[in-house]
Amino acid sequence: MTTYPNAYRQSDRLGDFLPPSGSSPLRWLRAGLRDMTGSPVTSAALGLAFTALCAAAYYVVVSAPMFSVTALVLLLLTGPYLAAAAYYVPLQREHGDDPSAYVCVEGIRKRVLSIGLFAGVCALIVAAWTRLASVAFALYYGSFASGAEIARIWTSGQQSVSMLVFLVTASVLLALVLFAVSAVSLPLITERNLDVITAMRTSLQTLRRHKSAVALWAALVLVLTAAAFLSQLILMPLIFPLLAYATWHSYRQLVRETR
Repeated sequence: MTTYPNAYRQSDRLGDFLPPSGSSPLRWLRAGLRDMTGSPVTSAALGLAFTALCAAAYYVVVSAPMFSVTALVLLLLTGPYLAAAAYYVPLQREHGDDPSAYVCVEGIRKRVLSIGLFAGVCALIVAAWTRLASVAFALYYGSFASGAEIARIWTSGQQSVSMLVFLVTASVLLALVLFAVSAVSLPLITERNLDVITAMRTSLQTLRRHKSAVALWAALVLVLTAAAFLSQLILMPLIFPLLAYATWHSYRQLVRETR
C-alpha cells in the first residue's frame, strides 16, 4: 500500500500557507468538486454506499420507530469509516496518484480502532441528546417518551408547531455539537492516527481560532446536508463525497495554519 507520511507538509494547493479567511470554505468546496470530477468511479461508490446506509436508517425510522435510535447509532458507527475512506481520494490526488479504492480500504483498515472510538463518542453524544429530548418531551406532554415515540412524532406530521420548532432547534444544536468535535478530528485520526481525545480537542481549538471561516463552513455543511435529505436522498450520492473531500481540504488548511 502507498503511504503518505506527513502529507500536510508537502502540498501548497489552495493557498494552504495563507491564513484561512471567510472565503476559504468556498475554495474547499471547489477543491472537493475537482476531486469528484477527477475520481468519478470511487466518488460514486462512496456516495452510493453512504446513501444506502441513510436509506436503510430512514426505512427503519419510518417502518419500525422502536428501532429508530438503534438505526441512527448504527449509521453513526459506520458513516465515519466511509468518510475516512473518502479522505484518501484527495490525499492520493495530491501526490499525483490515481485514486484507488484499495488504498482507501487499506487506509481505514489500519485505523479501525481509532475510527471506531471516534464513532462511538459521536454515538454517545446522540444518545445523550435523545435522553434530553425525552425530558423536554415529558415537560411538554406530561409524560416521558422513548426515542421511538419521538421519531414517530417527527415522521407522522402530527406534531404541534411548538414541538416541531423544538425538534428542529434541538436537531440543529446536535448537528453543531457533532460538527464542533469532528470538524478536523476525523481527518487527524485518518492521517496521523491520533487518539480521539487529542483529535477532538484539536478540532475545538481549531474552530475557536478560525471562527469566521468555520462559521461559514458549518452553515454550508448544514445547508448541503439538509438539501441531501430534503431531496429524499437523491442528491446524497453527490453531496457526501463532495463534503468529505472538502472537509479534507478544510483540515489541510486549518490545521497547517495552527501549527
